[in-house]
Amino acid sequence: MIRSLKLLVLALLLAVCVVHAVIEPSLYSPDDNVKILNNDSLEIELYNSSNCNFVQFYNYFCGDCRRYAATFKKLSWKLYDWRRVLSVLAVDCAQEINVKICRDYHIRQTPTLIVFPPHFQRTENDLGFEIDKREPDEIISTLAEYISKIKFTQQEHPNFEPINKTENVFTADEDLTEDCKSKPYTVLVYQPLNSTIGRDLILELLTWPMVTVRIVDNRALLGSLGLIPESDELAIMDCVGNVSPLEPENSTLTAYVASATRFLQSANYQPVAPLVTTQAPTVAKYFIDEEQQAIISTVLSQQPKVYRADLEQAIDSLLHTELPKVPVFKGDNMLALQQLINVLRLFNPLNASGKLLLDRIYTFVNSIGNNGELSGVAFQLQVQNLEKKLPKVFKSKRYVGCIGSGPFLRGFTCSIWTLFHFLSVESSKTAVLPPGAVLRTLHGFVQHFFGCKDCVQHFLGMAERRKLFSVNTYDAEILWLWEAHNEVNQRLAGDSTEDPKFPKQQYPGPDICGKCYDTTWSRNEVLSFFKAIYDRKNLSTYGLPTPIGYD
Repeated sequence: MIRSLKLLVLALLLAVCVVHAVIEPSLYSPDDNVKILNNDSLEIELYNSSNCNFVQFYNYFCGDCRRYAATFKKLSWKLYDWRRVLSVLAVDCAQEINVKICRDYHIRQTPTLIVFPPHFQRTENDLGFEIDKREPDEIISTLAEYISKIKFTQQEHPNFEPINKTENVFTADEDLTEDCKSKPYTVLVYQPLNSTIGRDLILELLTWPMVTVRIVDNRALLGSLGLIPESDELAIMDCVGNVSPLEPENSTLTAYVASATRFLQSANYQPVAPLVTTQAPTVAKYFIDEEQQAIISTVLSQQPKVYRADLEQAIDSLLHTELPKVPVFKGDNMLALQQLINVLRLFNPLNASGKLLLDRIYTFVNSIGNNGELSGVAFQLQVQNLEKKLPKVFKSKRYVGCIGSGPFLRGFTCSIWTLFHFLSVESSKTAVLPPGAVLRTLHGFVQHFFGCKDCVQHFLGMAERRKLFSVNTYDAEILWLWEAHNEVNQRLAGDSTEDPKFPKQQYPGPDICGKCYDTTWSRNEVLSFFKAIYDRKNLSTYGLPTPIGYD
C-alpha cells in the first residue's frame, strides 16, 4: 500500500511539472587540465589565445568517447607541462547548444582531435589540423612536430628556430640580457640533421620558466662560443654571456634533461609544480536526485514497457541536435534524411502537434528533391519555425525506460534502439513501406548521421555480415533488429560504459518471456513478444507531464 502511494505521488508530480532540460555533466573538468567550451566560447578562445590549442570534440552518448576519456585525461595531464605553448580544450557535440560549432568544424563522428595555431580564425578551407592518432605517445609526437613549426610571438614562448650564422646569440633573445632575474640561463643544445633532440629538450624544459633553450645545428657556432665543437653538445649560458659545457651521461634526451636539471637545482631553482591528478570519475561518485531514483525504481520493478518519453527524446535529439550538425545534405545523405523523416512521419509516436510537425518537415525536405541540396542551418531553422507555429510537441525532457543510473549511461543510444524497434513493429502492420525499409533507414542514419565513430564501424560491419539489405519480409525485419541488438549487448557486456543497474543482457530474458528461450531461441515466440511489447496501444505515458494529445 505504501509503495503504491509513493508511485501515485510520483505520477502526480510528473503530471503537474514540466521537466526541464537536463544539462549533461562533462566528461572532463579544469582539474584534468581540460577547459570545457561551447558554441559561444570556443572561437573566441581560439582567436584570443597566443598558445596552440588542442581540442577534443566528443559526444557524451558515444561509448567510444566515454572509454577514451580515461586515456585523454592521462594525455592532458602530461600536456599540463606544455601549458606555456599548448592549451587543452573540449566541446561536447551532443549538447544542443553546440550544434552550430560542431557543424562549422564538420565534426561527423567522435572523438575527433584537432589542433589549432595561435590566434586561429576559421575559414572555409582551414578548420584546423586533425590528428587521427589515439595513443598518447603518438599524439604527443604529432603535437610536438606541429608546435615546433609555430613562430610564437610572446616573450614567455620558446623559439624553435636554430641559431643561424649571422645571429648574435647574446642579443637574439632580448630577455637574455634585459632581465637576468626572470631568464638567468639559456641552454644551448646541438641538434644534428634529422634529429629532434633540440625540439624535444625545449618541450621537456618548459616547466623551468627561468630557462631559455636554443638549438644549434652548426658545430662551428659552438666553437665561436668557446666550446669544443667536436665534443660539446650541451651547454649552459648565463644572461651576460658566460658559457659552460654540461656533461650529460650520453647523447639521449633523458640524459640531457637530467644534466640541465642537476645544474638548475644546484643553482637553487625548482620547476613549476606538476598537476595534481585524479582518477577518472565513476558513476558511484555522482549524486542521483530523488526523481531519478524514483524513476529507476519504478522501471526496474515493472514488467518491460516502451515509454513514449523515450521515443520523444530520441526524435527530439534527432531533429534538434544530430541532424542539424550536418553541414550539407546532398546526394546519399539527402536521400538518407528523406527516408528517415518519411519513416518517422508514417509511424509517428508523437502527440497531435508532433504528427503535424513531422508531416510538414517531410513536405519541406521532400520538396528539395533527390538531386537538391540543403544546408544543416536551413534544416535547423525550418524545424524551429515549424515548431513555433504548433502547440508544444516535445514535453518529455527526461528518459524513462532509457534512464541511466549515472551520467553518460544509456540515454540517447538506448532511445534510438527503442525507436527503431517500435518503427519495425509498426511497419509490419501495414504495407505502406516495403519489407526492410526501416532497416535501410536505420543503416542510412548510422552511416551518415550517427556521431560515434566506433559504433558506426561496428554497425556497418554487422550490417554487411548479417546481410541487412537482403531482408525481405516484415517479420524478418523485426527479428534482424532483435538479433543485431543482442549482438551489440553481448559485445558491450562488462564494458566500462555499461550501466550497473541495467546490465547488457540477451533480450528478452526468461523472467519476461519464458517461452522465448529453452536451449535455443524460439524465433516465433520472440516475434510475438516484440509485436506485443512494441505495439502502439501498449506505449506507456509514465514520465510525461500529461498524456493528453496522444492518439
